[in-house]
Amino acid sequence: MPKTKAKEEITKETQQSSADDSFQRLPLSSGVLEYIQEQNFTRMTPVQAATIPLFLASKDVAVQAVTGSGKTLAFLIPVVEAILRKKFKKHQAGALILSPTRELAQQTHAVAAALCRHCQLKEPLLLVGGSSAASSSASTRPVTADLQSFQEIGHDILIGTPGRVEDILTKYSVIDTSELEYLILDEADVLLNLGFAITLQSILKRLPKMRRTGLFSATTSCTNTSLKEWMGRAGLRNPVWIDVAVTTNVAETRTAQATPTSLTNYFLVCPLDEKLSRLAVFLQDHSSEKIIVFCLTCACVDFYGNALKVLLPTVSIEPLHGKMVQKRREKSMERFRSDAEGGTLLCTDVAARGLDVSNVNWVVQFDAPQDPAFYVHRVGRSARAGKSGNSLLFLTRKEEAYVDLLKMRKVPLSPLPSSERCSPFILENNVEEGTEKEATKRKADKSKEEEPTKGTIRCADGSEIEDILPKVKDLVLTDRDFLEKGTKAFTSYIRAYKEHHCSFIFR
Repeated sequence: MPKTKAKEEITKETQQSSADDSFQRLPLSSGVLEYIQEQNFTRMTPVQAATIPLFLASKDVAVQAVTGSGKTLAFLIPVVEAILRKKFKKHQAGALILSPTRELAQQTHAVAAALCRHCQLKEPLLLVGGSSAASSSASTRPVTADLQSFQEIGHDILIGTPGRVEDILTKYSVIDTSELEYLILDEADVLLNLGFAITLQSILKRLPKMRRTGLFSATTSCTNTSLKEWMGRAGLRNPVWIDVAVTTNVAETRTAQATPTSLTNYFLVCPLDEKLSRLAVFLQDHSSEKIIVFCLTCACVDFYGNALKVLLPTVSIEPLHGKMVQKRREKSMERFRSDAEGGTLLCTDVAARGLDVSNVNWVVQFDAPQDPAFYVHRVGRSARAGKSGNSLLFLTRKEEAYVDLLKMRKVPLSPLPSSERCSPFILENNVEEGTEKEATKRKADKSKEEEPTKGTIRCADGSEIEDILPKVKDLVLTDRDFLEKGTKAFTSYIRAYKEHHCSFIFR
């Protein structure tokens, strides 16, 4: 793309709302409309209203919108419509959808499969390194099984991760992509970073240039320059940039924010040695709700997960991180999704991007993410598809400046209400009368009077909760497995903490 034509070929559209956002106004097939009706979707979300008409009109798009805004259907509906309108030969693929993780690819496959069933299309082929949707009990699915399935059925839509897709396209000549109509890069900012760039370029070389390409991302902190770079690297032609902003009216002043308006973000500031006790109380008090808790490292998930299962036997806790074997990851997600009585998913950022779990009430960030951009991705697991939700961020006193940083990034946060038992007790600092010496004495006397009972921690409402650290220490001293997991968690946490992007806050 010549630099002199960049402005002419890239158009930015900021979609705030649509007067006519009904699916009925679009030229959609009866099968697609039936699926939409079955899912009780009455109106398009802003990102769908902006994207679907353009994609149907054969425009390349780069879409940026907050998590949970309906991006998956925004690209699946045009893809299915394109497959319906053009007949492909048995060994020809009509669309390729790339996702950065197996879980996200499987999730997209589930939605696409349901949509295809309503349209009497062949089920999409899932190409990931773990087990397939058709055989979730298997720990691995070899490439030969994918190839055999394609030869026998002839799938029109391929959904997979870059590694498996590249492996199949470069080493085997079974799948014909010469007539490919659509290429979708889901979570494009991850797919196009240095980790996937070489793999992606290898895939792009084997796809026709005359195709429709869509980039979809939830990142809202990137610059215009980086977005244009993504468009060029992915081979977009005459692309339309769709930036769906979330706005809220406060005192008649219109402000933009990076998280959905239906999501309430809270923060909690407490000493480091009180964090685990306050988390345990929070999980107990909200045991009937679905909660996702983010930790900094895989080893932390293992250690805290094992400890909390022992200390909170009545709370359902499922671990999830990238070093778990695929079968265990799938089982954890399956149990968490199917638990109708609430439950807690303890995870790393492997679950921060794109995963859709119904009715997540709380997203708890026990550790702040290394990259502040991931804060938005994490909290996006709640308040999806117009539903309300909450998030809670744990910080120590030295990390409190992180709240101001997030507010500068258009993330509104409030202190956790004192009605929550885990909310910390705050000693009054403001004294309006008397000398400074007298004020200091009164403050010291008050602190002494309100000192919590030994083995407990004081809450905001004056009550006390148990300090569970002594019990954790006992587990470590009596169980070698806990000791080893604790050692790994500690060392990995220190390493990860040192690599925070905001090192001026997380010292």
